[in-house]
Amino acid sequence: MRRPSRTWPQRLLLSLNVFVVLTCLIAAGGLAWAYNQASALPRVDVGTSLQAPSAPGEAMNILLVGIDDGMGLAEGDPVLTGRSKSLNTDTIMILRVEPKTQQASLLSLPRDLWVDIAGGGQGRINSALALGGPERLIQTINQDFDIPINHYVMIDFQGFEALVKAINGVPVYFNFPSRDQATGLFQYETGCQILSGEQALAFARSRHFEISRDNKTWQEDPTGDFGRVTRQQQFIRAALKKAVAQGVRNPFVLKQFLEIAQKNVTLDTEFKIQDLVDLGSQFRTFDPDSLVSFTPVATGTFKGAASVLELNVAASQPMFDVFRGLRPIPSPNEVPDLSFLTTTTTVTSTSSTARSGATSSTMATTSTTQPITTTTLSEFIPQVPEGQTCG
Repeated sequence: MRRPSRTWPQRLLLSLNVFVVLTCLIAAGGLAWAYNQASALPRVDVGTSLQAPSAPGEAMNILLVGIDDGMGLAEGDPVLTGRSKSLNTDTIMILRVEPKTQQASLLSLPRDLWVDIAGGGQGRINSALALGGPERLIQTINQDFDIPINHYVMIDFQGFEALVKAINGVPVYFNFPSRDQATGLFQYETGCQILSGEQALAFARSRHFEISRDNKTWQEDPTGDFGRVTRQQQFIRAALKKAVAQGVRNPFVLKQFLEIAQKNVTLDTEFKIQDLVDLGSQFRTFDPDSLVSFTPVATGTFKGAASVLELNVAASQPMFDVFRGLRPIPSPNEVPDLSFLTTTTTVTSTSSTARSGATSSTMATTSTTQPITTTTLSEFIPQVPEGQTCG
């Protein structure tokens, strides 16, 4: 018998965490209990900030927000190290879906991007949520980038960890021993590693990602938020493949995803379950490899004592036009120009006596600074070597 093709929700939206719980359940078999349960998902009123799609079946932009909220985590969770249990945006992405062409694209907005906050004032874009909730974040995106938002979906730290646990971890290939002491990422073994919920969250949040080529000296990714965003996009694809392999059509797996969603995923009040069912029908043959990812062009600078990213408005307009509906989604084979990342940068290197498998508490370190020239982003993005597999 021919194996039935997987639907778009079972592939693409699964990879985006927030939709995995939702659309997979509905499209995987039209189960009445799943539809009814999904209808009870938590909702948030975002006022008049959303714009309705021009017509049913037309392209739409969905704001996907990962919440920097540790309220559901245990007191000893490394995510809470050095931070309060406050609400903030840790990840901001805009998913554009175009049913007529069966295309989808993803725009990652670095959280350190310096913007004019809707309603007055300036700050990092991730502060807009804390200052005025989802409505103010949506208004800020529309005001600063002229990108309309049609729907809003949010997931918190605990939900992220639970989703990863539900698919028994996510495989990531580490070319070098890697760590981020700020988020609690410690991966000293190289090769294909299955990240638990805790380590997966530490990897996805890592902004001070370090690698060691000689097991003695640690070098931090000088691209900061750019590297973080690229690793997040990479993680999305890895999570997608693992979730599909786990069997999203299995009612028991789907039930587990729904239970996670009811605790950790929030939709705007206008996002109807039928909307998700319709998307699933329209994108049944979508190939996840055709998902095109974008990151705005920006440069690091300081605003007072704050280290931020300043948008290169002219260079970023072509990608923003895709999400404004003024340009078609390009081919996934088009590689973005990352030449702006090869400028001379000073980073901090740390000498360490840690060996593979050590924990952060056993590491003795000394720090020095050294200039790094023509450093490429790819050096700090875990990649599966050609001819090998991971997962």
